[in-house]
Amino acid sequence: MVNQFLSLSLFLMLLSFFIVMNSISSFEESKTSPVLNSLAAVFSNNTPPNMSLPSPDESPYEANKKGDSLEALEGLFNEEIAGFEPKRNRLGTMMHVRVPMLKLENALDFNGFQNTQIDVERKGSFVQTMVTLLRAEQKGRRYRVDMVLNVAEDPALYVQDNVEGFLKDLKRVSLLAEGLEGQGLPKKMISAGLSKGQIGFIDLYFYRYAPFVMPEDDVTPIKSEEL
Repeated sequence: MVNQFLSLSLFLMLLSFFIVMNSISSFEESKTSPVLNSLAAVFSNNTPPNMSLPSPDESPYEANKKGDSLEALEGLFNEEIAGFEPKRNRLGTMMHVRVPMLKLENALDFNGFQNTQIDVERKGSFVQTMVTLLRAEQKGRRYRVDMVLNVAEDPALYVQDNVEGFLKDLKRVSLLAEGLEGQGLPKKMISAGLSKGQIGFIDLYFYRYAPFVMPEDDVTPIKSEEL
């Protein structure tokens, strides 16, 4: 019995709250009029007499916000290499792409990876566009790329167990870095290496390039008596 009275009292309190809120609430016609006119235009065949219709004249304003370099790189890879899934960090400043190594070699097609079945002009355009996007400054910063070829085991063990295979895979990914460097990408904005992972795939990490600058306060001059 006590629970019933408690439930009823809570219900009456809630009902009283909404009654008071409804009694003191108000609206501004200047704000509600555009909403009501919009709803009337969508769900009715009659246009309200006081509704302002869109101007037939072309607007002189244009959108000036273009996608950043990472979005452009994602579109470039999506057009050339199907089946990859790009991932970004929470801030959107870094992008990770995993693609089959053979497809990337065919897409870039430097002198070391010639394939007569692929349009040479298109491949050259892909490389040039990629380098241009990396070198283009977005908000004062350029982008660099780290290329990591996946191998069957940890590189430290790989070089001990199979030196020849290790050097072969390292040379394979290094040729990609040398090719991008030959197309105009500075050496400081690219790196290549090996890592244990999914065999036959290469991981590409695109992120903003930040040159290292040693703080002047950390430089302590050496006195002659300390030598």
